[in-house]
Amino acid sequence: MARADVCPKCGNDSRACKNCRFFDLSAYRSCREEQAEWVKEKDRGNFCGFFEARASAAPDPTLTAARNKLDALFGAAPAESDENSSTPQPRDLSGELADFLKKRQK
Repeated sequence: MARADVCPKCGNDSRACKNCRFFDLSAYRSCREEQAEWVKEKDRGNFCGFFEARASAAPDPTLTAARNKLDALFGAAPAESDENSSTPQPRDLSGELADFLKKRQK
C-alpha cells in the first residue's frame, strides 16, 4: 500500500495510523509497535516503516459501544452498531429541575 493511496469510498488516506494493526489508543503514543516513531496526525498518510494494514476496516465494536453510551448520556442519537446492546436512553429531567428550582427559590 502506497503512502498516497486513498479509500475509494470515503476519500481518506489509506496508509494512516488509524488503519494500522498496531494502532491502539490505550498504548503509548497510540501505537503498540515500540520502535515506531511518533506520528502527530493519526488519520493522515505517513511514512511509518512498521505500517501493517488492519484485517478489517470496520470500527472497533468496543469503541462503538462506548460512543453509544456517551451519546446516550448526553442526548445524541446512537451510532450504528453490529452488537445488539441495550443502551439506556436519557431521561427528560427538565420538569424535575424546574420543580427543584422553584422549591429552592422559596
